Amino acid sequence: MRTRYLSIALCLAAGMLPLGAQQTEAGIQGSLVFPQQDLRTATGGRIGFQVGVHGAIDLGGGNEIRPRIDYTRVDGGSFSLASLTSTTTVYGVGLGADYLRYLEERRRGLYAFGGVGLVWWYSQYRFAGSTRLTSPTASIGVGNRFNANWGMEFGLEVGQFRSSLGSYSSLKGGVWYRF
Repeated sequence: MRTRYLSIALCLAAGMLPLGAQQTEAGIQGSLVFPQQDLRTATGGRIGFQVGVHGAIDLGGGNEIRPRIDYTRVDGGSFSLASLTSTTTVYGVGLGADYLRYLEERRRGLYAFGGVGLVWWYSQYRFAGSTRLTSPTASIGVGNRFNANWGMEFGLEVGQFRSSLGSYSSLKGGVWYRF
């Protein structure tokens, strides 16, 4: 129930954002994902990836809203169940929005960001079935916009990926490109 209200709130907020926008852009992003906590255990600590598309809404004065759609995947780990060895693949599709604050009064240079999202997780276990979960997420980080098109950022994302006992955090580092 709480997830449904979060989804509705995100959609309403995203719908109102263009009202104050001065300029909009579209882009793509890609990151390496370094799983932590339960996600690290479930995938054997293997590194994953995240790719996606985003918009960028300039609110003026070095403030920006970035709605995004992400696909995250971590292949990896194996565990023994009775006499069978099973492998785990965890992937998710997420919707979210980040607030970016540039240190300068323009959208160039260093920035900090924080965001919220909703991820539809799917964990697949060879020989042991699968699980699905919808989970709210939160993220924080820092980045640098080098020019009008390219940027790089590092961040931390937290949430759940399989149940109330399946928490995760992931450290991410990646690049983005704006058209």
